Amino acid sequence: MSFDKLPPFRFQKRSSIIAEQIVNKIRSGEYPKGSKLPPERAIAAQMGVGRPSVREAISALQIAGILESRPGDGTYVQHRNDTENLADRAFDVLEESDSPLQILQARKALEIGVAQLAITEATGADLRLIKSALEEKIEKGKDGQYQEYLRYGKKFHLAIAQATNNPVILRMMESLLSASQQPLSISMRQRFYEEDGTRISQMLETHLDIVEAIMERNIQKTIAAMEEHFDLLIKQLYYDKAAEA
Repeated sequence: MSFDKLPPFRFQKRSSIIAEQIVNKIRSGEYPKGSKLPPERAIAAQMGVGRPSVREAISALQIAGILESRPGDGTYVQHRNDTENLADRAFDVLEESDSPLQILQARKALEIGVAQLAITEATGADLRLIKSALEEKIEKGKDGQYQEYLRYGKKFHLAIAQATNNPVILRMMESLLSASQQPLSISMRQRFYEEDGTRISQMLETHLDIVEAIMERNIQKTIAAMEEHFDLLIKQLYYDKAAEA
């Protein structure tokens, strides 16, 4: 059993087309209840697409309850009598959400510059606010409060933007971070951290590096820390081998 290569298209999201093809194969009985989907890498190769698009499609189908992820094992089909309605929900999630990968790429491009400006413009009070926001985020991560951990992540990154003392930058960051709170982004990150709590520890290390660099007002160190932070996050969410067993 294999998936069809996607034709060229312009008006529909790639992840939506991938999800639709998976749903059609479930409806046809090719993948019945309890069956295991091929690894994401294999699906991507068969369809001629990148793994990030496949992961986003599968995540939306998990949100809808059509698929189930079993950590270290793979992705399985769940039985639902209302597959039609659930599939519509998955498609809505994909069409109404920005690509989490594209959001992260945009954030990386913007936040590296934001952090550099914060170094030159931040007051002592601004620096204390950044440090305090990270401390709160660390506490939520240690307690396994993943939703709160993500919420305080937004607070931390906004604190850095606020430290630029530039209202235009702050508004831009608020808009971009709001996109990070869309259902697909939140679900992908929350499920991923719930599967393996050590991933939070890895991410928190990069946060600590960012704060240390900003406190030292070291521009090169700050750039390197921000790049490492976003590169690790993208790698964890889209290319982690454990998530595609």
